[in-house]
Formats: sequence, C-alpha cells, structure tokens
Amino acid sequence: MSEQLKGLFHREGDRFVPTEACRGPWDPAAMHGGPPTALMGRLALEHEPADSDWFMSRLTSELLRPVPLEPLHARVEIRRPGRRLQLVDVSLHAPDGTEVSAARVLRVAVADNGLNEAALPVAGPPKVAPPERCDSYDLTARHEPGTVMFSGFVDVRPTEGGFFENPGPGSSWFRLRIPTFVGEDIHPLDRACTTADFPNAVSSVLTADEHLFINPDLTIHLHRLPVGEWVLLSARSHVRRSGYGTAAGVLWDRDGQIGTAVQSLLVARR
Repeated sequence: MSEQLKGLFHREGDRFVPTEACRGPWDPAAMHGGPPTALMGRLALEHEPADSDWFMSRLTSELLRPVPLEPLHARVEIRRPGRRLQLVDVSLHAPDGTEVSAARVLRVAVADNGLNEAALPVAGPPKVAPPERCDSYDLTARHEPGTVMFSGFVDVRPTEGGFFENPGPGSSWFRLRIPTFVGEDIHPLDRACTTADFPNAVSSVLTADEHLFINPDLTIHLHRLPVGEWVLLSARSHVRRSGYGTAAGVLWDRDGQIGTAVQSLLVARR
C-alpha cells in the first residue's frame, strides 16, 4: 500500500485532503458516502472537548452534492451548548466554497451512572456465522480493474444474501482496513460510521446495471462503540415505483447490537 493511501484524509488544520481511497462507485471524481460521514463524525466528537469525554449518540449526514475528491474545508460549531448534551454541526466545503456535505451530531457526556450493565436485558451476539467462516466479497469487481476506491479498503464477508447477485435483505461483516486520518490509528467510530453507509448495498433489491439507488442522507444511532475489527450490518431495503425508498440496518459486533442506520434512497432508471 502506498504511503498516500494509508488513510482516507490528510489533516491540514481545518483542511482535509482526501486520498484516492475515498472514491465512490457512482462517479470516479466523487467520494463514497462513508469517508465524509466518518470525517464529520470524528470532527464533531473531537471539537472543543473541554473537561468532558463525549459519546456520539446520533449523527445525521446530508450529502448535499457529490463530494469531490478535492481538499475539503471543515466548519464545526456547537449548536446547542450543554454540560451533558450537545448538538454539534459540521459542514464540508469544496475548494470554491460550495457546501457539499453537512452533519448534525448529538453527543452525550460520558459519566458513570452506577448501572449494572450485566443485569440489563440486551440483545446477545448476532446469530450468524463469524467472519472467519464467511467468504470474501469484492465490492470493486464491477468496476475498471485497478481502480482505487473506498470499497477496496474494506473487507466484506456476507453471511446472508448476496448483494447485487442475490437481491433482498442481507447481512455482511465489514472490516475497515485504513483509518480516517493518515498516520493515526483506526478509531472504533471510523468502523461504525463507514459500515453504516452500506445498507442500500447489503440489501439491494435492484441491479446496479439498470437502476441508480443513491442515498442522499444517513442517520446513525449508537448505544456503544464496536469492539474489535469487525462490524456486522443486517439490512433491508424498501423501494417504490414513484422513485424513492429507504434502506435500514442494524449494526452489531461479535458481542451484540451496537446501533442502527437508516438511509433515504433516490431510485431512478439509468
């Protein structure tokens, strides 16, 4: 792996330079939705921490325009101040100043409330085969050989369904192989945010050759961060003849459920 591809973005103050690993499937000059979502999540989590550690409870990202493979300028603002709860707005701007993506993040101050988590009723481990017993799936196979794109930096192991070859509800394990920021470790939030952008692929009910089914938004709810390298996404898509739909998924790690992800879909003939 070349040095420039050892992460999704180079940090340069409030400027973030994407590597080719950010490239998406719909336009070779635009990003996959996962990298800018992970970028905005990390920026919101890290912004003005003061004396608190924060947990990202919810992120809603809006892909206002195709996010170009060009340096992005980020603006971060605490919209709702508070000691326990805060709303943080993040916006990403292209070199010409055009806003291309935005997110609103609800973050919660980390504080011990005395709960005995072991005594609480929770969903146990997912009832699917572990990633070691699942075959790999190459998300880049439909594209020009040698094309550098985000999907090539994610290990994918389907447990149910078969993406575009077997349309319908599905589940897949995902392992992000590079961090959001070059030179840093992969943060658990990187894994959660990037996996959360795949419901419409995991549960596709249409062939990509005949239709576009693009998500202009993504909402992630988390009740904990994933543990370990692998995150499981179980998803289902609903599309309508009128040109819209949704894709919704549940996020898991090996120990149990960690959150949910929902995308709105634009559905159109190619």
